[in-house]
Amino acid sequence: MNYASFTDRELFIRTAAGDQQAFARLYTRYARRLTAYLFERCGKDKGLAKDLLQQVFLQLLESKAFANPNEGPDRLDSLLYSISANVLKNNFRSKSRRQKHLDKYATTLEPAAKFDGLPRLSPALLEQGLQSISVQQREVVELRFKDGLTIAEISELLDCSAGTVKSRMHYGLQKMATTLRPKLHNS
Repeated sequence: MNYASFTDRELFIRTAAGDQQAFARLYTRYARRLTAYLFERCGKDKGLAKDLLQQVFLQLLESKAFANPNEGPDRLDSLLYSISANVLKNNFRSKSRRQKHLDKYATTLEPAAKFDGLPRLSPALLEQGLQSISVQQREVVELRFKDGLTIAEISELLDCSAGTVKSRMHYGLQKMATTLRPKLHNS
């Protein structure tokens, strides 16, 4: 079947009915333009633009318009660009949050009574410290300080008590401080 003559709406209705070729045609129709749009707005990172493009089409398939394709728009360009703008916004928000968490994580072992005034750690030294603790401790420490999750969120994610999370974090950070302290005095 030649889908080239189909309208966006016809392709969308067929896609919603499970026609993979209709979806492929819809994807092909917009992929290049959307990739260019995303590429210009995400720091000209081609890999990121392609990843974001995949998110755009996934969100299209999860949209209200996809649930009721017969009631959707005749053309999908404005919907796809709107989804693209939201995907970009969410990506920048996530990147900003990740950076804040990384900054917070890097300074976690800064002067504090618990750690006898350890100075700010380089990423390499921080990685050495992480390698010195158990997998369970490292998982908790990274979820808390890299990903910014709360104790309750980590507890739910790992399906263990908040007390277990706190204990793993306490002993992991303590072990990191013990491991890194001699290296800091030698630098």
